[in-house]
Amino acid sequence: MIVDVATTRKLPDLIESLHRVQVPAATGNQPLIQRPGSPGQIRLVVATHPHFDHIGGMFELFETYNALHPGHSGESAETAGADPTAPNETSKSTPYASSACIDQFWEPGYFFPGPSFHRLMAHLETSPWIRRLQPTSGTSTFLDSVKVTVMGPGVGLRTRFDTYGVEVNNSSLTLMFEYPAHRIYTEPDPDSDDRLNRRSVRRRSRRLLLGGDAQFASWAQTTVDFPDLHSEQNPVLAKELQAARGRDYLACDLFKMPHHASKHGINLELMERVNAKYVLVSSTGGGGRYGFPHALAMDAAREARQATTSSQAARLTDHALGIHVTGAVLDDQAKTALGSIAVLVSPQPKRGMRIFRLMDDAGELIDLAAAREVIT
Repeated sequence: MIVDVATTRKLPDLIESLHRVQVPAATGNQPLIQRPGSPGQIRLVVATHPHFDHIGGMFELFETYNALHPGHSGESAETAGADPTAPNETSKSTPYASSACIDQFWEPGYFFPGPSFHRLMAHLETSPWIRRLQPTSGTSTFLDSVKVTVMGPGVGLRTRFDTYGVEVNNSSLTLMFEYPAHRIYTEPDPDSDDRLNRRSVRRRSRRLLLGGDAQFASWAQTTVDFPDLHSEQNPVLAKELQAARGRDYLACDLFKMPHHASKHGINLELMERVNAKYVLVSSTGGGGRYGFPHALAMDAAREARQATTSSQAARLTDHALGIHVTGAVLDDQAKTALGSIAVLVSPQPKRGMRIFRLMDDAGELIDLAAAREVIT
């Protein structure tokens, strides 16, 4: 799954690098991921919203990996001379191509007068095998062991895109990823040979919340669609609802702060509901054109991780609080860039998550050998 592609070259090169990594297997070493461009390799691509700094490299991604096997540009197995009944072949009777590298594409449905957006949409019009969706809050899907839930924009915002209008950042798709996901499995009924029982398995999982560029209007709608649970009025009912629902809808283990930690993207109340152990901020070194990250947003993130307003305790460092900024540098003479952030999520949640800094500048390709693990 891929969410936003800001620049060209970096992501395709990373995919190639991951393929070159060898891992041990029963039959000997094998590549970490499939050969780039393999059928079904990219299950989902999401353009959270049509700003250039989120989709600037997406056309290149589709141009590189948007192909069918066999054939290209919509050529079916029948026209390629292959057996139309063979498995993994494209058939004219099937509207979607299971042999395509990219399966689904999501975007919010916000029309934007930008060349990158129009170029991407035009390319997708020539790729009918890619399933396209414009989801709103509450939409969810399962991709293997990962559950993806759209937290925003809400339907109330979505219906205003073409009427009263919505600021483009508030059109952002905000996504919750849960792994390993809650599952329902089937087993034979011990008392009847012709009957099956279905059981719900609620497993401990990790949640990652990606905030796109969503601002206050979008998050306000999200808190309505995914309400907090208060226990003051009816603690007995609250306890039962808590048992049925589990964690707060917005609670997560890792939160990618919205809008590069701008002052319009977050507040303390939301940060406290999210209650993430790790907070990631995508921001260029030196603050960039807009001065991101803003002090107001960063102070909210820090206060949510360590409340000091009443205690007046000394504030811990961002590293100790689990707050990591892509534009940060090492405290050395060269001011070495810490760069991109990689997160490794184990299928066994008790092991915790591992954070790596990839030590790349904004315009540099990623060298996996240069990665350094963050000690927490």
